[in-house]
Amino acid sequence: MTDKAWKVLGFAIACGCTVWMGTADVQAARTETAVKTGTPVAGMEVYMDQYQQSRKRESTENSAGLTQEKVRYGTFNTIFDNLGVAVVEDSLNIRKEPKNDAEVVGKLRSHAGSSVLSEENGWYKIKSGQVTGYVYGKYLATGQEARAIAYYDMKLMLRVDIETLRVRTQPDTNSEIVGRIHEGETYRYISRNGGWAKIEYNGQTAYTYAPENATIAYTIPEAEKNGDLRYRVVSYAVKFVGNPYRWGGTNPNTGADCSGFIQYVMEHAAGVQLDRTSREQAAEGEAIPSSIMEPGDLLFYSSGREIDHVAMYIGQGKIVHAANRRSGIKISSWNYRRPVTIRRVIE
Repeated sequence: MTDKAWKVLGFAIACGCTVWMGTADVQAARTETAVKTGTPVAGMEVYMDQYQQSRKRESTENSAGLTQEKVRYGTFNTIFDNLGVAVVEDSLNIRKEPKNDAEVVGKLRSHAGSSVLSEENGWYKIKSGQVTGYVYGKYLATGQEARAIAYYDMKLMLRVDIETLRVRTQPDTNSEIVGRIHEGETYRYISRNGGWAKIEYNGQTAYTYAPENATIAYTIPEAEKNGDLRYRVVSYAVKFVGNPYRWGGTNPNTGADCSGFIQYVMEHAAGVQLDRTSREQAAEGEAIPSSIMEPGDLLFYSSGREIDHVAMYIGQGKIVHAANRRSGIKISSWNYRRPVTIRRVIE
């Protein structure tokens, strides 16, 4: 079925997107990816119709052997009963409560989708991706208008449902790691070659290995969780893992010490200017307890009376840091030593 023929089926077709993976970036047997329906994206209920069954009867392949092309161009029964789509030029704030001065917990970019949960005094309570909150109803299309927008804007997307997956410059486990994508994140899907998915990552094309049971599908973007800057900073920092430690170095591409590494990452990934040494950096930002640490917070350690080491918290009880000449830039447990202070330098 051609793209043109498929599109005339009507604007109420699209489907959610999930990628199920049991392990990250592994050298698994390169078998064809199995087709399965997955968790809906942006609250869209997804049901495959009889298309797959008819194709099954026409082919010797069983349903587990359907190719990605059949998934891509198959017809779907898609019910957008509760779809809401942002109709703004830039972004629509998602607030913790239905009032204008409530805390912002996320953003819906223009034509991003959500599932409408309820309506209250001109506000909609929505869920989109990992964000649940309230948006002002004037800027959220629903019903037929929302379905029409979604149909014309939907793109093939890939969603990650494991803790972390490596992203590389080429479809090869020996190629450079440019970052990591995290559970619940959704990325523009471009193509697939064996177990490798080609995606759009931070404005460039990159590759991630999805070894088994992957499903890609047409959908529209989800909400961006407030604080996504932290995850971009962490993704940028961990791409330097394995690079060398160099005393006095300030560029982790060629070698950096602990404070040079943190200074470089914060400047290039978050636009935050930090002082040069770990002792000076330990006086910046605000002190926080370990109980509320978030990815991107900085931990400072001491081997004596003065602070002499800094690391970045990346979540799941881990830090990334330029450790020493022997280990280089590596990931460790945050409490491998007791930190003297923990500082928050980005919101």
